[in-house]
Amino acid sequence: MKIRHAIIAILLVGTITTAQAELIENFDGFGTTPFSLTNSSGGLPVINAGGFVRLTQLNGANNNSIAFDEELTQTGPAPNGLQMQFDFRMTTDQANADAGGCCGSAADGFGIGLFTTATYGSIGGNNPADGGGVWERPSFVDAFTVGFDIFQNIDVVTLNWGGVTVAQADLFGTLDLNNGFFQSANILITPFGTNALVNMTIDSSSIFTDTIIPLMDLSNFPNYRLIAGGRTGGAFVATDIDNIRIGNPPIPEPATMLLFGLGLIGLAGINRRKK
Repeated sequence: MKIRHAIIAILLVGTITTAQAELIENFDGFGTTPFSLTNSSGGLPVINAGGFVRLTQLNGANNNSIAFDEELTQTGPAPNGLQMQFDFRMTTDQANADAGGCCGSAADGFGIGLFTTATYGSIGGNNPADGGGVWERPSFVDAFTVGFDIFQNIDVVTLNWGGVTVAQADLFGTLDLNNGFFQSANILITPFGTNALVNMTIDSSSIFTDTIIPLMDLSNFPNYRLIAGGRTGGAFVATDIDNIRIGNPPIPEPATMLLFGLGLIGLAGINRRKK
């Protein structure tokens, strides 16, 4: 009887813990959280009929952002960690040249991250780069951000926390960030004492492995909102973002827990037969 009760408890817990709070936006009519598009200069950001946000246009002097309202089910302390996922696409160096851009390279790039509501507000349009920051190297105070820099034929991804670049991955020759195709970024943030560990992949390529973010204490993480932005200058790039998700790290689905429970039932039967 005790074994049966334990199995039922495991199944119930497995079902409950899969109800994850998430921020989701696929730009195809499904999203959990309101957002605002902001245009500080250059071409306007738009929601494309193909189901993605075009953050920068293939022309000059863009400085645009998409700012999500604070997602009340997914903000604040994250003692079990966080997972950020999104797809991105940036147009090629040749597309920049064809559009009349300079410098033999598309530019400049984009950034995305978690911005504290105490500093950046909890709702409405907000472009942290209005104060002079750059989105491809987004070292903003009171924020955890990931930057994608493509200017001058480089492919650099940075991790930034508290206004400081903590880690940099130089991918030139191994991964083309602006190849004109959608690529999938997956960022897993897990606690490491009062620090955090970041593991990041783009498609099948590992970008960061167990990279320490000092003093990023997830158990005391402040309330935040998701903001992404991009810019162009004399060189151009069209930047698209799609399928955004922020949630808890992956946990077993109910079906997995059911199989685990059935396994315990089988073990209990074997135990009874032995007795």
